[in-house]
Amino acid sequence: MKILFINRAKSKGRFSFEELFSNIKKSLTSCTYEDFYDKSYPSFIANIKAVRKIQKSADILHLTGGLGYYSVFLPKKKTILTIHDTNHYEHDLTGLKKWIFSYLFYKLPYKNTIYLTTVSEHTKSRLIELFGFKPSKIKVVPNCYPSDFSPSSKEELNPIPKILQIGTKRNKNIIRLVEAIKNIPIELTIIGKLNTDQETALKDSGVNFINKTNLTHSEIYNEYVNCDIVSFVSLHEGFGLPIVEANIIGRAIITSSISSMPEVANNAAHMVNPNNVDDIKGGILKLIENNTYRNTLISNGFENVKQFSPQKIASLYEELYTNIKTPSHGN
Repeated sequence: MKILFINRAKSKGRFSFEELFSNIKKSLTSCTYEDFYDKSYPSFIANIKAVRKIQKSADILHLTGGLGYYSVFLPKKKTILTIHDTNHYEHDLTGLKKWIFSYLFYKLPYKNTIYLTTVSEHTKSRLIELFGFKPSKIKVVPNCYPSDFSPSSKEELNPIPKILQIGTKRNKNIIRLVEAIKNIPIELTIIGKLNTDQETALKDSGVNFINKTNLTHSEIYNEYVNCDIVSFVSLHEGFGLPIVEANIIGRAIITSSISSMPEVANNAAHMVNPNNVDDIKGGILKLIENNTYRNTLISNGFENVKQFSPQKIASLYEELYTNIKTPSHGN
């Protein structure tokens, strides 16, 4: 069985859909595959023509994210789309732009694909609630941790505990995190470009911080290894990959008790209300001061992360691909 993965244009972004699927592709056992990247050709029409030509030799066409409108030009019976979240639609858009976005990226692809996949039950429930999609057409297949991430033991905390924050978008809740830790002797490393409000909050707080951008994959891994605690107290997420990345490496993580994060973390993270600064502060202090509790979360993480291995997630996709190939898939 041959899969054509249709991807966004290649970019240097840390959290690209393509990086996630690259780990899955390596673990496919019953499929061959080919990749197509958007903007490989100078015009939209040229890209569509190229995809339509290439797809003839593939059994399944998998739009890996962000290109749902491509489905209009592809055979519905063998096309699936992965939707990673509804965050941009829900939190960033209004008026006509919101309607256009919903039509191109959700409603139109829903009509022109045999299945949608989502990375969490939370995202599935949002699609059902927001757009009235049928639950039977949406399959949940989680994200996996990077195939080259592995456990790195750490016997004790650094003399000045190091906290790692992945991401700086508005939903990452940086300003409340800064408020929570401003009187705690720690070193905060933030990965991602800071905006003006975040920079001001950090400087005014007196927090000892380091900001790093444009890190390579291996440099990101090293930041996890060097830290003591991972902070991920987001306001909303489609999945929450830093949770499972912290789990596989063996670092305690503090995350939010809302959105998709409890589903991903299970009992392998300290949960807090991301809107409550005191709750965030109390959680960080507990992870620093209570060695037994911190080590329990780390141990739980090694168990939790087994369900997010590249091999496990690849097998779930292969099962879906196989079902689409049979006449009993129900669509």
